[in-house]
Amino acid sequence: MLIELNESEIRGIVKDNSIGHLGYTDGVNVKVIPMNYRYNENFITCYSLEGKKIDIMRNNRSVCFEIDQITDSNHWKCVVINGLFEEITDEIELAILRPLYTEYTLRKRTNLPDVSETNQQNTHDEDSRPKQVFYKIIYDIVSGRSQNGLL
Repeated sequence: MLIELNESEIRGIVKDNSIGHLGYTDGVNVKVIPMNYRYNENFITCYSLEGKKIDIMRNNRSVCFEIDQITDSNHWKCVVINGLFEEITDEIELAILRPLYTEYTLRKRTNLPDVSETNQQNTHDEDSRPKQVFYKIIYDIVSGRSQNGLL
């Protein structure tokens, strides 16, 4: 049986997970990709490298973020966040966020060269690396559903 989740259940799912699916559009095509995120009561925070996805969201701020907890096809919970992309540019806020995304994690997830490799090869200039972009998805409409209620 399909049931609507209450606000407490929805917040619990968002808070207890760290991977979801980001949906964004250029006005013609819709893209959906897996993303790591960090929970905040009024928004989630994500990280990416500067590129096409960020350019699209800067121009089309309406986004969707979906988080699942799935045991099997008859036992699942799903939260959908409709909201707005907001790039974080405040240096104080960025100084707080950057340590949460360790250099190892950034390198591992984005294939950035190891610092020692950069120094040895001297072929990578820090200015030529893609810019790190931190952003918020500010909640607008949040909903959740469950099949059979429990996992």
